[in-house]
Amino acid sequence: MQENRFELFDVSISLICKSIQKIKSEIMQSYGLKSSHVLFMVQLGKREDGLTASELCQAGHMDKAQISRVVSELTDKGFITRITGSGKKYKNRFTLTEAGKGIARDLDCLIDKGLEYVSGTIPKADMEIFYRTLFTISDNLFSLTEQPEALGTAH
Repeated sequence: MQENRFELFDVSISLICKSIQKIKSEIMQSYGLKSSHVLFMVQLGKREDGLTASELCQAGHMDKAQISRVVSELTDKGFITRITGSGKKYKNRFTLTEAGKGIARDLDCLIDKGLEYVSGTIPKADMEIFYRTLFTISDNLFSLTEQPEALGTAH
């Protein structure tokens, strides 16, 4: 098992990512949006007071250029709006419009149904362990990308 862990992990994570991407693309197509818009809509749907571009970057682990593109696309489509006030563009907050709130509610419902479907037969305690373990692996992998010397030199 030890020698197959990398292959199992890599293939499983790749399949999960591809499946999630396909589901997000199919759902968002009905709204004329892209899969990259899902996290923004969900995150903004949870924050009545909105989020700044920096907060959106942190929430989705995305770079500023991608945030800028998505914010522009969602603003142009009338799903989010910029709350001005601080004078500095990057400090402005973004909130959902009424149309955006409707999509965010739909997404929450679809996400809940999807999560119930994929984890419905797994005991809640097992899911809690799974997510705790997944977050630890995710954090450790991210840490490793920041400190590649931890791997040593491969020959």
